Amino acid sequence: MNIDKKYADLEAVNTRFNDDLQRHINGTLPINHIYQLGYPEDILLSAGVERLPMELSAARLSLKASEDYHSCHPFDISAIKNLPIAVNKPIAVFSDANISDGRVILTELVYNANNFVVAVRKRKDKNHRKIEVETNSIRTIYPKNQLQGIMGWFNSKDNLLRWVDKEKALRFISIQSPSRIADGNKGRAINNAINRISDFQNPSYP
Repeated sequence: MNIDKKYADLEAVNTRFNDDLQRHINGTLPINHIYQLGYPEDILLSAGVERLPMELSAARLSLKASEDYHSCHPFDISAIKNLPIAVNKPIAVFSDANISDGRVILTELVYNANNFVVAVRKRKDKNHRKIEVETNSIRTIYPKNQLQGIMGWFNSKDNLLRWVDKEKALRFISIQSPSRIADGNKGRAINNAINRISDFQNPSYP
């Protein structure tokens, strides 16, 4: 597949994203703007994300960050600066338990001590037919404040884990849970996750 040159350089894509994000913060970005995050690189490809352009709707970002959103995880959108790099250099990538072709990316971006997660899926129309131009659409983005939920992804019997940076993941757990290791079920879940991470073999791409 030939990749559009404008998406080929992750640093350049990241710079453009940050410029657009600043316009969003300043209130000069059109509400119908679509952020371009370039193409997924090897880590995401090995985790099952397809080689399609990655996009995020400015309207969706505003909605997810809002205090009025029904699944309230409000955040300052300035916290997602460098998102294109963050999703391509993640802590871990999981299958989405609710969407067969979806992936959930645990990033190093942080807001109020909580790491952002990004859910991506191939964009389809309302009847679930592939549209003419396919993209990897970011369906949700928010700082996840429940460590137990993330431990559940690592420990899932459905084997949701698709890729992990072991050093980053173990550091994430050590920072997030220093007082919980010996805390009953939570402590066991954390220890199980540590073992899963240590034993996991990342797939290669191609």
